[in-house]
Parts: sequence; structure tokens; C-alpha cells
Amino acid sequence: MTRIGSFARITTLALAIVVIAVPSFAATGSAKFTTVVAIGDSYGAGFESNSLNEHHSVFSWPSIVAHQLGIPLCTIGSSATDNCFAQPIVSFPGIGPELQLMDISTFPPVIAPAAGQGVPLNTTFGRPFNNVSIPGANVADTFTVTGAVAKPTRGVEQLAQFILRGPVTEIDSVLALKPTFILVWIGGNDFLGSATNGTTAGLTPVTTFTAAYNTMLDKLVASGAGVVVGTLPTNPGAVPFFNTVPTVLISPATRTPVIGPTGQPITLVGQIDASPFVGQLQAGSFITLAGSSLVAQGFGIPPQLKPLIDPTNKLPLFGTPLPDAVILTPAETATLTQRIADFNTAIVASAAAHNVPVADIKGLFDRFATGLNVGPFHLTSDFITGGIFSLDGVHLSDIGYTLFANEYIKAINTGYGTHVPLASVAQFMQNNDPATKMASGAAAFPGMMWVISDEASKSLMNMFSVVNPPPTTRRRSSH
Repeated sequence: MTRIGSFARITTLALAIVVIAVPSFAATGSAKFTTVVAIGDSYGAGFESNSLNEHHSVFSWPSIVAHQLGIPLCTIGSSATDNCFAQPIVSFPGIGPELQLMDISTFPPVIAPAAGQGVPLNTTFGRPFNNVSIPGANVADTFTVTGAVAKPTRGVEQLAQFILRGPVTEIDSVLALKPTFILVWIGGNDFLGSATNGTTAGLTPVTTFTAAYNTMLDKLVASGAGVVVGTLPTNPGAVPFFNTVPTVLISPATRTPVIGPTGQPITLVGQIDASPFVGQLQAGSFITLAGSSLVAQGFGIPPQLKPLIDPTNKLPLFGTPLPDAVILTPAETATLTQRIADFNTAIVASAAAHNVPVADIKGLFDRFATGLNVGPFHLTSDFITGGIFSLDGVHLSDIGYTLFANEYIKAINTGYGTHVPLASVAQFMQNNDPATKMASGAAAFPGMMWVISDEASKSLMNMFSVVNPPPTTRRRSSH
């Protein structure tokens, strides 16, 4: 390499660290896609609408990347010797179960869980799965949590039982396949559990995160396989779980803010930062999607307004302050976003040190926040109507995971000089299942109000703590 070429290479690496973009350098390993594997969390597993199930895991971002690489997806009837991309398969309505949109002829429409629970269907598959992403996993879990914890208590430990199927970690499991290429996206659960519960108390320390990420990449790069990783989204406003429920009182009849005696919209009240203090929410606060069912019962409305708004006592909990667990204050948001930014700095630095390309997932979510055009369609992060996120407001839809996968394909092409085609979302731009149509035939629209049922709200708050995974005895006779 010439002196000028060396200087350009160093400059590119420096810029990558500053702007968190995809570094351009001689990436580790090579673009051999003989055995592709993936480690990660719920995003990697294709978790949607609070559920891990067969309807959506086929659209996990790693499976979409594998498809674009020409690798078929394993099915129930696949053999361990088949050249296919194997993932855990869970019957509908999945481990969750999946949230469903009820008839939208009601106002406001209600989202509730499907009846029953799904069960794992391919636990006897004769080799490790190619995709061992475990919902709830954080960075350290990829090399510490095994599928043989004696008394699993955390959700990630329980799900690992049928995903890892033995005394191995995510990393151990995929390395046993002697991979030629490794897909990695991990780190969301180092902050998401805290954020969705309205606190910053459980955020992983930056030093802990950095050490874990370096350890993880040390183990993966040592395999000699090609590797690609991705950054984390930093903007809560890009995610429906945080941007859907207004912080002011909305009239169900007009869908506009209720104007109070002072001539201003009525700001909701709540418990501030887990303290005894109760007050109006500050500008820049977020109410989480789990707070929707509380607001529908009268939580958060200033009690002095009861004679004007609820004279007939239709709202049983009118005037009860919103709990801190469904509120992100501006101070909490600032702490959260700075911590994730620090995580991204650690990811890019570790990737550069290991010569690993980085997919710009932060940038993708920033585009979600402003909306993006896909062919003739304008997709946004609006709840239900935006098309990108699923009904839990945190995890992506099939379309969203496809866009996510395309960022990884771009990173692979840039880092390894390949020409893997991007995945199309055309298959999703039609109604493939008449059974999912609303009985009324009514259409959803941007800004429409929604109510999360109490059962669904509790399910959302526990989405990372699966207490009782279903039995694994059920099998399908055919696929």
C-alpha cells in the first residue's frame, strides 16, 4: 500500500469513530457465505407485537440477510444436514402471546393479546441453530448465559433453554458450526428495560458495556469468519412506545387537546422521577405506550377538573397521578440518550480495532423519526399507521426488519466489496390475509387514538421477563 493509501485508510477510520458511520478498511475474515450465523436479542429473533412466533421469525433481519445471500430458511421438516438457515420455530400465537388489533369500528380501538400460548416446535433439530438471538439478551449475555441454567429466573435464561438447548452460550453455539460469516446486533437490552419502565436506574455502565463488547468481538473475530455489527438507536422519539401517548388531555370526540380554564391544553400530571413529588409533566416528557390504558381510566387528569370533565363518574380512577414507571422526564431522556451515544462510541471503536464493518442502525432510526419513502409509500414511526413498528411499539414490523436487514447488507457490501442485492418490501404492500381485515372495514389513520387493554399493558411491561415458558412437548405433524 502506498503512503497516500495508508493515510486515506487512517483518515477513514478516524471519521468513522467521529460520525458513527460504516468504516472502510480491510475487514476481518472474508465474504464467504457458506455458513452464516447470527447472535443478538429480540430484534435478531424477529420478535414482533410482544411475541416470538413462526409468523414473524421468518422475517427476522438475519433471516432476510440470509435469503439475500441465497441461503434458504430451514423448516420443520428440514434435516441437520440440509444447507439452510436454521432458527427456533414457535407456534402461533407465540411466546408472548402476540398482540392483536381488535375491530377498529370501536373508538378508541383496543389492542389485546391473542388467546393461548405458542410452543417451540423444532427443539430436536440435529445441530445448533444458525440464528441464536435470544429476546432479552444484553451484550454480556452472549458469552455468559447458557441454555442449561439450573434455575432460570431471567427471561433471557428461560428462553435460552430451547434456543441454545444445552450448556453453551450464544457465541459457543454459533462457533460450533464453524461459521464463515457472523451477523451481530446486540446492546439494546443494556438500556431498553430501563427506558420502557420510565427509569435510568438499570442502565449498563459504559465501562461494563465496553469491556463486554470487546470480549464478544475478541471471541468472534478469533474464528476467522467475516463479521458485521451495528449501532444502536438513540432517539426515544423515533419509537412508538414513547411517542404515541400525548402528555396533554385529548378529547375522544375531536381528537384534539382539551383546552382548560386558562385557555391552554390540559397537561397531565404524574409522579416525577420515583419521588413523592407529583406535578404536571414537563415539556419534553414522554408517556410510554403502557400508560395508554391508565389514561383511559382517568389517570393523569388534574383532579380539580372532575366536575367539568367527568361529572357522572365514568372514569373510576380520575385524578390519580400517572406512575413514574410510565413517564420519561426530560432529565431521564437526556441521561438515556447520552448513555446510548456512549455505547455507540464503544461499538464503533471496538469494531475499528477488530476491523469489523458497522451497519448504521442509529441513522436508520433517525430516518424512521422523520419518515422515509419506499417506492410510492411514505413510512413513518407512527403507531399502527406508520408501517415500520409492530403493535408493541418497540419491535419492528416485517417491513421494519427488512429495512433493518438492508442496512446490514449495505455494511457487508461496503466492508467486503460484495454486491449483495437489497431486500424488497414489495411483498408486504398488499393484504395477504383476508382474515386480518376489520369487520367494519374501517381504516386506521395517522394520529388515531388507541387503547392498550390492561392485559396487554401488563404484557408489554413484562416483555423482557418471560416467567413461564410453555412446554416443549407439542409437535406438528406437517409444515
